[in-house]
This record gives sequence, C-alpha cells and structure tokens, in this order.
Amino acid sequence: MKLNKLLAAMLISGCSFQVLASETTSQLPKEPEVSQEVIGQQSDQDVVKAEPEADTLDLVESKLDAYVGKVKASLEKQGKQHKVFVFSGTADLSIDVNDPNWSKKRERALEEAVFNARKEYLETLNSSVENSTISTMSYNNGLPVPTVSDFKSDDKVASFIDKIIAVVDGKLDKELEEMGINPDQYKAAPPHIKRDLYKQSVVDQTERTSYGDLAGMMVVKVFEEVRDSGQGTIGVAMVLSANKRDQVRAMIESDGQVPAQADKANAKFSNIHAMLAAQKDSLYLKSGTQIMYDAEGYPMIIAYGQSGVTYSSSSAKKKIERKVAKKFATNNAWANLARTYNLSGDFKSTTSTQNQVSESEKFELIVDSVRQTSTGLTENLIEQLNERTAMTSSIQNMTGVSPEFEWRRKHPITGHEMVGTVLVWHPKKVTNAINLATGKSEAQLDMEVAEPSDSINSAESEDMFDAADF
Repeated sequence: MKLNKLLAAMLISGCSFQVLASETTSQLPKEPEVSQEVIGQQSDQDVVKAEPEADTLDLVESKLDAYVGKVKASLEKQGKQHKVFVFSGTADLSIDVNDPNWSKKRERALEEAVFNARKEYLETLNSSVENSTISTMSYNNGLPVPTVSDFKSDDKVASFIDKIIAVVDGKLDKELEEMGINPDQYKAAPPHIKRDLYKQSVVDQTERTSYGDLAGMMVVKVFEEVRDSGQGTIGVAMVLSANKRDQVRAMIESDGQVPAQADKANAKFSNIHAMLAAQKDSLYLKSGTQIMYDAEGYPMIIAYGQSGVTYSSSSAKKKIERKVAKKFATNNAWANLARTYNLSGDFKSTTSTQNQVSESEKFELIVDSVRQTSTGLTENLIEQLNERTAMTSSIQNMTGVSPEFEWRRKHPITGHEMVGTVLVWHPKKVTNAINLATGKSEAQLDMEVAEPSDSINSAESEDMFDAADF
C-alpha cells in the first residue's frame, strides 16, 4: 500500500518520467575534435577551371596532399592521431562536356573517388599475403627438320587442321575481324610447325586479401579540376573516427532515446531547412553523412545524395529527367546513410610477374618446299594483375528519417544541371513515430511534446561541421 502511494506521488510530481528517461536514454560517446579552421568550408572555390594542357590528376593530388597533411598535423598536435584517421581518393572525369549525361558521369566520378578513399583504408585491415616464385626451363637440340611429308601427317598439322575447322565454324573469322585482321589473308597463310628450342622463365606470384569494417567514414573535402572540355579529376578527403562511428550506431540503435547535449546547442538558426537553404550553392560538393546538433543540442544525422540531370532541349523531357534524377538522388542519400552505419568490405589482389627468355623456330610449307626461320634469343617481361573490391551495407526497419531539403543548380564550369536530396534523422522523430504506432491518443501525443522546445528541425549553424565534429 505504501509502495502504491509512493508511485502515485512520483507520477503526480513527474519524477517517474525523469527516472525512466535516465534508465533508457542512450549515452553517446564523446568525439575528438578537429577544428573548423582546419577542416575548412566547401565552396565553388574548390572547383577550378584547369588549363587545356594541365595534368588535372597531379593538381588534385597536390591539393589533397596539402589538405591531408594539415589535418594530420592538427591531430598530432592534439595527440589524437591514434583516434582519427584521414584518407583520400581520386577519380577521372573523362566525358566530353557536350555529352548530355555529363553531370551524371560527374556524380559517378565523385562516388568513385569516395570508393577509392574507402579502399585505401580497407587495404590496411586484416591483411593476408601469399607469395610464390616458380622457375622453369626447357631445352631442345638436334631435332630433325620437318619435311614436306611431315606437313601432311595428322599429328604434325593438328594446329593447322584446328584452324580449318574454326574457319568452317565461322568462329575464327569473327575473332579475326574483331582484331582488325582480314580473314581471307589469314586463310591464305601457309601451314606451319613451331617448336621451342629453349625457354626459361621465373614467375613471381603474390595474392593479397583484406577485409574489415568501413563504417563511420565521412567526406570532409572535395576538390575538382575540370577543363573547358569537361574532362578532369575529382578528389575527396575522408575522416574516420572510431568515436564518430560508435556515435552514429548508438543513435540509430537508440529508438530515439538520445539525450540533448547543452554544450552543442546553437539557437542562431531556427530550422534545418533554413540552414541547408543557406548552403544550397555548395551542397553539390557534399557526399556521405554528417552529425549536426539542433537548437536544443539534440544530435541529427544528415545524409546527402545527388544525381546528374540528363540534358534535353525539350521542356517536357527535361521535367522527366529532373524527376528521375531526384529519385536517384534520394536513393543515393539513403545509401550514404547505410554506408555510414555498417559498411564492410573485402579486397583481393593477385599479381604475376614473369621474366621469360626463349628461342623458337618455325617451319612453313611453301608449295613443295619447307622454309625455316628462327626468332633467336628473345626476352619478355610479362605482368598480370587481377583485383576485386566489394563493399556492402544495409539498414533494416529504420524510422525517424525524412527528406528535409531538395536542391538543383548548374555546375559552375560546364553548366550541366545537378539535383540533390538531404535526409535528416532526428531522435524526436523516432520517438514520435513509436508513440503513434503504440496507439496513443492525440492528447497523449501532445503531452509527449509539451515541454518547451524549438522546432525539431532546428540546426546548429551555417557551418556544415561542428567544432567537435570528430
């Protein structure tokens, strides 16, 4: 009876809600800092029109090296080089400016650069290496010279008969034409016998594999060097923080039970839409995700997606292309959210280097005589490379995500149109969705949000990165 009275008193005073909140609220990890001054802002200044003969890859790599060096120096100065890691990647933009799909290819090049930055990190994880070196040698001397009758025996002209069969089947003609060789000239070639006199080779084979967790990597800088022709290079710098990765996972798995951080709150901006609108011109240089804080200090996950719009002079067709591009941009934003949450990858690379010294002789049947030729000693270096990288991610049954902003603008150098979508995950949206799904009445739902607060879409600032973002 006394216990019931105590519980009733706590319910009336509101203490019970405070106790519940303290028991169920997820505590997010504190992230190490990379100052806004070091990270910098993204703008059209990072997209440069290159000279016609400029090596755009060299220009972008030089900028990335300087940027990465500055970030690493800042981390080392703070003693956090073991907590935060920086990687970079580039991709070629090889399409002509007059191609109607130029902006789509640009978006793909941006994604490829991000992929290559992740791959740079992946190759350092859980690596295994196998190597083998094989040496072989063969030698033949004093073999009899083939006669005209040898060319007429089945065992001596097997390769020639195979050629005849292939011609009959029509297979060889097609292969020769693909290589730019006239089939009629090949058919007219005399039958021949080829044999090796000497062959020595040393083959070195290496197989390397890596796999691991790639979640939590975030794009912090994008550089573009594009010529008037539309061709150029795109480069990105990415930052990986273990605490940032854990923070994203804790937020997504919290069911919205995430506390506000008063020291992160920023009331200068009324809502997330206004903040994104102020950054509209630079959103085409945003890829992946960010963590930002609203006016109450609640953390939000911002996911950026974009796509190019296929050019069309037709007004009706242009509307269709824009509509389709928005669909791709939205899915791109969702993919970036999933990649930040639980991306994993595996990598395999196989190389083979062969140094070969050989001598062979060739006998050709010319009418009723046999012509002999020799290659002499020849040396060849043969290299082979096979590589495969796969990255996968997924999110299941996620709530609390909504599209908060859509943008469209033209590329500052080529004028091709681009579109984008910005998704926002907010803990209050998760709790509101859960409360609604439990069947609570309108009055009960109003009670849940009765506490004083600004809009749940409120954002931290015009700066896209918090001072303690990593």
